[in-house]
Amino acid sequence: MVGLRPRADLNKCHKRAIAKLLSIAIGAFIGVGLTLCLPAWSQSPPTARGAERAPIVLDGYELFEVEASGNFSAQERANQVNQLLQEKLDGAIATETPPEVTIVENNGQVSLQVNNRHLMTVTQGDMMPGQPSLEQAQFWQYQIQQALQRARRERTPIYRAWAIKMAAIATGVTLFLQSLWFWLQRRLQRQKKQEGEWIKTSWKILALILLQVATWIIFISYVTNLFPLSRRWLYRTTILLRDLFSAQIFTIGERALSLNNLLLIGVMAIALMFATNSFTEVLKAKIVPLVGVDRHSQQAIASFIRYGLLFIGFLLILTLSGVDFSSLAIVISVLGVGIGFGLQNIVKDFISGLIMIFERPIQVGELVQVGDFQGLVQRIGPRVTEITTIDRITIMVPNSRFIEGEVQNWNRTGLTRLKVYVDVAYGSDMQRVHNILLAVAQLPHPEILRHPPPKAQFRGFGESALNFRIVVFIRDPLKQPKVKTHLLHHMALYLQQYGIEIPFPQRDLHLKLPGLEQVTDTWLKQQGREHWQPPPISIPELPKIQPEYDWEDIIQRMRGPEGISIRDRRYGLKVFSHCFVGSEAVDWLIKHEQATRPEATIMGQIMLDMGIFHHVLDEHEFEDGPLFYRFYADETPSDEAQYSPASRTKRGVRASDAEHYRIKDTEFYRPDERGMEKNTETDSTFTED
Repeated sequence: MVGLRPRADLNKCHKRAIAKLLSIAIGAFIGVGLTLCLPAWSQSPPTARGAERAPIVLDGYELFEVEASGNFSAQERANQVNQLLQEKLDGAIATETPPEVTIVENNGQVSLQVNNRHLMTVTQGDMMPGQPSLEQAQFWQYQIQQALQRARRERTPIYRAWAIKMAAIATGVTLFLQSLWFWLQRRLQRQKKQEGEWIKTSWKILALILLQVATWIIFISYVTNLFPLSRRWLYRTTILLRDLFSAQIFTIGERALSLNNLLLIGVMAIALMFATNSFTEVLKAKIVPLVGVDRHSQQAIASFIRYGLLFIGFLLILTLSGVDFSSLAIVISVLGVGIGFGLQNIVKDFISGLIMIFERPIQVGELVQVGDFQGLVQRIGPRVTEITTIDRITIMVPNSRFIEGEVQNWNRTGLTRLKVYVDVAYGSDMQRVHNILLAVAQLPHPEILRHPPPKAQFRGFGESALNFRIVVFIRDPLKQPKVKTHLLHHMALYLQQYGIEIPFPQRDLHLKLPGLEQVTDTWLKQQGREHWQPPPISIPELPKIQPEYDWEDIIQRMRGPEGISIRDRRYGLKVFSHCFVGSEAVDWLIKHEQATRPEATIMGQIMLDMGIFHHVLDEHEFEDGPLFYRFYADETPSDEAQYSPASRTKRGVRASDAEHYRIKDTEFYRPDERGMEKNTETDSTFTED
């Protein structure tokens, strides 16, 4: 049975089809452009072989080139020949007699004539070294004769009909292609609005616009080339533009630069940027991950390589363009002065960006606060860093502010301490309020960590209330609003349920009325309620407070079916039975006890000190590493035989230390870090942590 393809897969297929169509279209247009371009453009530009040369042209086709002769320059000589050829061609068309090109030898000189009229003389500069003048004249005679025949054929009615037919076909193909490009452009614009792929889609739209322009250029070139008169004017326009772009603009050292050179440098620079970006993207996605570095290091390596390739590439482009760097000393000095006075902030931001790439004080995806702005780091650029606030506003922050000023990074420690404050009325039972708030903090929530354990603390005496707060720990700082809403909601419910008043600013008004009590007693007697008492208030049972570390439950689950892997393990030639690995125990505590890695390591050390498990050889404390540990409940006589005498002595000391940890009414006690005995369940909460 064939199932329907999901819409997301269809969209991907459409995108791939459009990208493939664009690639095919670009490749086809390059081939068509090279094939159908104006023949005048395909002709080689005049090149000097030791002297100035000018082309002989008929109907926009370059036939050959001539050099200066006597008092005539090459261009004057070419103009005379071109004018005479055009006159003979017009006369031949009017009389319908083909012009005849003949070779005449006179006094050792060879010349060409058209209809018995002198056209040109073959000079020594017109010939290749060692070439006879007669051979050169015969070659020119053939070229001119072929050009005249082609010109007469292009002015016949049959050719004109064929040219009009081909122009109509070219117009239809051009209109079809323009409609196709327009449809693809509209589709990409809709995709750009819907999916927000601004950069990739914008480049595709730009490629389509360039295809549209190239389509019109090829169409105009092809149609213009079909007719002699239009070809002649297009050739003159081409020569004018060629001279314009070849004109010298300025000189650097001994190198004269024209507009052609500048355009070539610009095109090579753009191609270098595209190639560098593509290479660094492939490097970051395919090659750098094989080294084993993290995502942020991959970004730093790719950026460094990209800047290095751009710098080297620009130097090579300038070198290939013939720019002498020694002649740029004055320009570089002027730029140095400009940088020192006007561009120092830009240079400072750029250098700060390089420092941020290597030192990585912040990374992409981290929540930071710089000055008054707080948001997620979206991109670290060469000059500015983009951060997005909670209001979805993108702010461009100069890189120098991250280096010179104070920056708060909420993600660097992997732990965020969240504090929620609440005030209760004077006269409330403080221990009762503490237990209620601690129960609220211990409510299960996927973002709140159990270790470090949540706390409820008394903060002090306010103007009209007792100040308390709840302290919890979360991993993701972006979840602070969600967790804070959860805590505030349940704080309000629990305080209302257990009759704890949340005060608000108020003023007490005391009225003194003489005889008010007598009037009240008389009214109560009349109502028969002189012994009335307010009904007793039923106080609900306080919520159950969980201990910070429920060791019995933790140990039972660690050794249960979903606990850590306890099995025989081999190290070298020895086999240790019923062991687990320290790093696996830490990972289990992080996952099932919602603890951070440092806190999970501390919990493992506490259990080792309590005599719950030990290192298989009693040679190490608990570590987050590839060390073997065993529960004392899993010990066998064969396991004890593996211990050395020193190891047995250490085990005895460990067992005596375990006597400090005792169970009393299911409450665990352990020595505090300050050397004082501390109950982890009823620890004082009226001090600053």
